[in-house]
Amino acid sequence: MDKQRITSRFSKAASTYQSAAIVQRQVAEKMITLLQGTIPLRAEKVLEIGCGTGIFSRLLLQRLLPKQLFLNDISLEMITQVMAMVRSQHRSIQCSFICGDAEIYPLPKQLDLITSCSTIQWFENPAAFFARCHTLLHADGILAFSTFGEENMREISTTTQVGLTYSSKSSLVAALLALDYEILFAAEELIRLYFDTPLQVLRHLKQTGVTGIKSQSWTKGKLQTYCTVYTARYAVKTQVSLTYHPVYIIAKKRRSHNKK
Repeated sequence: MDKQRITSRFSKAASTYQSAAIVQRQVAEKMITLLQGTIPLRAEKVLEIGCGTGIFSRLLLQRLLPKQLFLNDISLEMITQVMAMVRSQHRSIQCSFICGDAEIYPLPKQLDLITSCSTIQWFENPAAFFARCHTLLHADGILAFSTFGEENMREISTTTQVGLTYSSKSSLVAALLALDYEILFAAEELIRLYFDTPLQVLRHLKQTGVTGIKSQSWTKGKLQTYCTVYTARYAVKTQVSLTYHPVYIIAKKRRSHNKK
C-alpha cells in the first residue's frame, strides 16, 4: 500500500465523496442497524476508524449517542469536513479528532467500541490491526467493522489488472478467533451499481477516492480498449455493472480467565 498516494486521492475526493459514495452510505446504514441490535447499553467511549466525510459518524452520533467519540482518518481534508459537521450539529457530545494512519498512529485506550466502515481493505496488515484493537478495548469491548470482500470491483480488476487484494469473510473471522475475539455477527452481500458507460464507472471511482491503488496514465488508446472490454464483459442491457462486496463483522473481546 502506498499510503501517501491513498491519502492524496481521498483528499482530492473530499468535496465529491459525500454524494458519490452510494454503496458506502448503504453499508453505513446497515452497520449502524446491526450495532443497535448488538450493543444493549450506551457505548460511552467510541473510536471510529476511517471516518471520511462523516457518513457513518453522523449515524454514530445520532443513534448511539456516545459520551465520548474519537474520529480518525488519514486525510486532513476529510477530517476538516467532519469537524465542521460535529461542531455545528453535535456540540453536546465530547468529540476528538485524530488525523493519521490508524495502523501505526497512537490511539486512545479503554474503549467500549472500535468501529469502521469501508476502510480496513486499505490496511497493509488487518490481522495486526485487530490485535492492536484487542489491547485498546476494555473487557467485553466491541470491534465492529465493514470491509470489502474478494468480489469487490471485479469488473475493474479484470479489465485494468489493477485492484486491491481483498480478504474473505472466512479469513477475517479466522484472524479474529485466533486473537481471542468472540464473533457476534458475520455476513456478506453483493451490491451492484449500473452506469451508462465504462467512463462513468471511472468517474464514480475518482469521486469516491478509490483510485489510489496505483498511478496509471490513461491514453486515448487505453481508454478505448478499457471501454470496449468492459462493455463486452459487463453490459446489462444498455448499461454496465460495478460490483461491491461488503463484509460485516461484529466481534467481542473475550474476558481473560486467570487459572487458579
